[in-house]
Amino acid sequence: MKKNIKRTESRPIASIVTSLGALSSRWLKKDCPFRKKAVRRLVDRSGYAGKMASAMLDALFGELTAPKLWRLLRAELGDPRVLDEFRRDRITGKWRRARGPAVITHIFSSNVPSPAITSFVLGMLVKSVNLGKVSRRDHGFLDIYLESLSKHDPRLAATSRLLPLGVKGGGYAFLRGPLHRSGLVVAYGSDETLSEIKKNIPQGTAFEGYGHRVSVGVYVGPAARTSAVAKKAARDVWMSGQRGCLSPLVLFIEGRKESEVLPFARAFKRALERDAKGKWLVSYDDDLSHVSLPKSDRVVPIKVFRKIEDVFKALRPFARWLQGVSLEAPEPQRRRWAERLSAMGVNRICRAGRMQVPPITWHHDGRPNLAHWLKWADWEE
Repeated sequence: MKKNIKRTESRPIASIVTSLGALSSRWLKKDCPFRKKAVRRLVDRSGYAGKMASAMLDALFGELTAPKLWRLLRAELGDPRVLDEFRRDRITGKWRRARGPAVITHIFSSNVPSPAITSFVLGMLVKSVNLGKVSRRDHGFLDIYLESLSKHDPRLAATSRLLPLGVKGGGYAFLRGPLHRSGLVVAYGSDETLSEIKKNIPQGTAFEGYGHRVSVGVYVGPAARTSAVAKKAARDVWMSGQRGCLSPLVLFIEGRKESEVLPFARAFKRALERDAKGKWLVSYDDDLSHVSLPKSDRVVPIKVFRKIEDVFKALRPFARWLQGVSLEAPEPQRRRWAERLSAMGVNRICRAGRMQVPPITWHHDGRPNLAHWLKWADWEE
């Protein structure tokens, strides 16, 4: 590891939050040169439409502003200044101190680029050295973000660097050095990829893996079958091109006859093809005895149901992979179905149109974002 990579233990957490938030504000401006560079990269190399890339950046950096980062820290730590010094806990009356790992190695997948930025930001919040390995298939734009950070805050940027890509098909043995120096390894990818990475991590090293997950949409009642909801559902599918864990792969809509559902399906398809150029295959049927997930993008099955119990039964085979549900239903049904979905393992339930804009406080994969990365010290006077 290069000698000039140093932790920021002595820097107040408030200063780090302010700096990162200010950089996010710059990225939210359409004339930001680094943003323009990232959009071009996402269009030319990652295959996103320009409008889609811009919306993705707005969603990402809109959640990485100073007020929202501070809200995250308060939500997970209570008093964020435990990252600076011992602070008295209001509930127990004892003193406590939190420290992040000296080194975190982050390994990213190729499907969506945003988690790489968020993961590095979280690593900087816990004052760790952050090493990142991006995918050979799609580099995303983490390098552009770190370039912007070096211009904005060189001292904070000095805590981070990118690792070599490695040889195609060569596995993760080439990361042996960084992995053995890390107190935590954070990895994104398929379940098989995560298993391979874990083989190269020393026993006892903390590991956080974000593997295969799927999301769906569930729309209950006449109010959920409107063209307005259809457009919002299309945005959920369109915004990351069905690549991420929060892209609904199947839509379940309540109806008793074709005339109730067909207008929704048509409005949904029109909205998709208006935002994402090209043809989409949107099918619908009422057979919930066997629900399969599409094996290619630009395919969205709409499943018509009469009883909500049929939806829960159809989702049961995917329970271990369920991530998010876009849920539209009248109260008190909405609350009741949310309880049922959470019991199945769903960790994000939101309104239609909000699936691709998760708040930074969302418990990704049902876990805290950074609290579980920390080691705590309790001081009893």
